[in-house]
Amino acid sequence: MINVLILGSSGLLGKQLYQKLKYEKNLKLYHNGIVKKKLDLSKKNQLRKIIYNSKPNLVINCTGLTNLEKCENFSSISKKINVDILDNIFDIKKKNNLKFKFIHFSTDNFYNKKKNKKSNEKSKIYMMNKYCIHKRMAEKICLRNKSLIFRTNFFGKSNTKNKSFSDWVYYSFRKNFFFYLFDDVCFNPLRIKTITKIITIIINKKMYCYSGIYNLGSKNGIYKNNFAIYFAKKLKIYKKNYINISVNKLLNVRRSNNMLMNIKKFQNKFKIELPKIETEITNECKENYNK
Repeated sequence: MINVLILGSSGLLGKQLYQKLKYEKNLKLYHNGIVKKKLDLSKKNQLRKIIYNSKPNLVINCTGLTNLEKCENFSSISKKINVDILDNIFDIKKKNNLKFKFIHFSTDNFYNKKKNKKSNEKSKIYMMNKYCIHKRMAEKICLRNKSLIFRTNFFGKSNTKNKSFSDWVYYSFRKNFFFYLFDDVCFNPLRIKTITKIITIIINKKMYCYSGIYNLGSKNGIYKNNFAIYFAKKLKIYKKNYINISVNKLLNVRRSNNMLMNIKKFQNKFKIELPKIETEITNECKENYNK
């Protein structure tokens, strides 16, 4: 039996990961709340309590403040959630001689190559905002502690109060007002459901013992405006109630224009074939939105 502790289990990814893993008979799951947070993980004594009680073989970290504006305007809160929790986890692990393995979800926001070229794990990374700075600090903590790190981006229908990019697209096209779409931001995300399937395989094959940074995304990329249009047309809700605009002309916190990730290292190491973005959008529409 493998004891798995999911931190951030009431969030967009963490909740669906729990719902996927709970059907695995070889796992015993622990979490910090599914409907809402039961513990404040930024408080070290509460974090220590859940780690002691669960005695995990594996900790999966889905915590994080991902709103870039909040991270920029409330830097101390961003650091507390995106960095300090990790520092405390590994301090607890070291002081108590614990042996659990660790999976951490990082971000594709570091990458910004020109003209749609894909970045690999050794590509230059860019610290364009506080979110990126703090996520990189988190990665360094995880690397020092031989963790498995996935740089990723995801979408899918949310069953939490936090809405995903695809949720936002869905509601924007269905309402009678104009909204903005970014025509200069390219990325290659995966469905949340695809990520949860991948993590399940990794746990069952005990590949969570691996360490290092891996890009985890779809095979090919798409501009965010084209993602939205393709998505809306699949659901037959498309209408021209949008305006294309450059991301850094509209938003105050500077963002990457090209988050495309080269996923060869992941596919070669884990022997898992990743899907195309069009397949991911089509399946998400069919399974979760077209009802």
